[in-house]
Amino acid sequence: MHYMTMNIERLLMWSETFFGYLNTKMTAWGVSAAWVAGAGAKLADLQRAHAVWVNPATRTKAAHADMEAKRAIYVDAVEPLVQNLRSLPMLEPQDYSILQIAPPNRGPRPKYPPIKTWPVLTVKVHGQCTVSLDYHDVETPLSRAKPRGAQSVLIRIGFPAETPDAPEDLTDMLLTLTRAPHRITFAPEYAGRKLCAIGAWISTTGKQGSWGPFVEVILS
Repeated sequence: MHYMTMNIERLLMWSETFFGYLNTKMTAWGVSAAWVAGAGAKLADLQRAHAVWVNPATRTKAAHADMEAKRAIYVDAVEPLVQNLRSLPMLEPQDYSILQIAPPNRGPRPKYPPIKTWPVLTVKVHGQCTVSLDYHDVETPLSRAKPRGAQSVLIRIGFPAETPDAPEDLTDMLLTLTRAPHRITFAPEYAGRKLCAIGAWISTTGKQGSWGPFVEVILS
């Protein structure tokens, strides 16, 4: 846990502000509504457990243990979301301030020329609604090495009926990856649906490169 405070009262106060703002921005940022809803449900569980703990009539060791367990589950759910948000190129300084999360380190970095290539994604279906994402640069198909000046790959995922017209049409999930392969398991109701994904390099200065081609698979 790198960004979540361990003080329960501060964590709950931060969470209200965080989700209140995120709910107004997640569509524009391409953040999965299902992911936000799942983290929000775990937050509600934590809030209920906290209410039991602070009530003198129900303040027991068992209530405290339950609250701590709910806190761990919630933090595990929201931490990856926070880390992904920190690396999105579309966030402005005021967004980090409102969300109360630290922006990525923008200290001195080597000056590389703009990235003119793009990542080609590979999506492998493993069954039980699980896939693994891999990628390579279009100019180095036999290597996972990123092009000079790239620090991560930005990936948009969606489940459209037809191949989308633009990457921004894929809004079910947005990821920033620095290593591959990366495995994702979707809910069982996604079985049989077509998954579409597309990626772009993110430079060491946070600039996004060109989008690569769409890739499509059917979940099983």
